[in-house]
Amino acid sequence: MKLIAPLLLFLMPLMLISGEYRVGDHELLLMPTGYTMPKGQSYFSDYELFLLNYTYAVTPRTHAGVFTLFPITDDFLETFTVGVKQNYYRAEKAAFAVWATFTPKISGLTLGNVFSLGKPSNSLHLGISAATEVDDEGWEFIYMVGYRRDVSRKVSLIAEYTNFSSFVEEDFNGMISLGLRFRSEDISWELAGVRPLESTGDLLFVPLLKATILIK
Repeated sequence: MKLIAPLLLFLMPLMLISGEYRVGDHELLLMPTGYTMPKGQSYFSDYELFLLNYTYAVTPRTHAGVFTLFPITDDFLETFTVGVKQNYYRAEKAAFAVWATFTPKISGLTLGNVFSLGKPSNSLHLGISAATEVDDEGWEFIYMVGYRRDVSRKVSLIAEYTNFSSFVEEDFNGMISLGLRFRSEDISWELAGVRPLESTGDLLFVPLLKATILIK
C-alpha cells in the first residue's frame, strides 16, 4: 500500500501527457500539428482524389509515412516521397514536433517544426519549414499558422494561413484556408476553401476535399 501513492504520482503526469488521439488530430487541413498517434496505429489520407498518404506510428511519438500522386500514369513514381515526424515535447496543453520529407526523384528535402498550443479541440498551431533540392544551396522557407475549434465531438472549424519566403519578397500576402472537419470514430472528412489574400476577381475559393481513415 505504501507504494500506491508514489506510483500514482508517477503515472498521473504520463496519463495527462498521453491524452486521447482522434482521427485527424495529426494535422489541420494541410499543415502538420504536434500531435501523434498511439504506437501501432496508422492512417490513410486522400487529398482531392489525386494525392495519397499512408503513415504509421512507429512509437507514440514517431510517425513514418509515404506520399505520392494517384497512379494515373507511370510518372506517378516520380512524386514518391518519404516522411518522418517526431514529437519531442508533449504536455497537457502543448505538443511540439519536427518533421522531414525527402523526394528521391528531385532530391527534394523539407525540414520543419511545429508548435501546437492547447488541447487538440481548441488549439493554435505555429509552424515553419524549409525546402530545398540537395544540390541547391538555396532554401525556400514556408510560414504556417493554424487554428482549430471543435464545435461538437463530430465537427471542427479549421483555419490556416500559409506564405513562402520568395512570395514575401514579392509582397504577396499569402494564402488562407477555411474549412470544416466532420469526424466519426475512424474517419474524418475535411471540406475547405483556399484563396490568396489578394484581389482575385470573381474567384472566391478553390475547393479542398480530404478524407482520412484511421487504422487501429
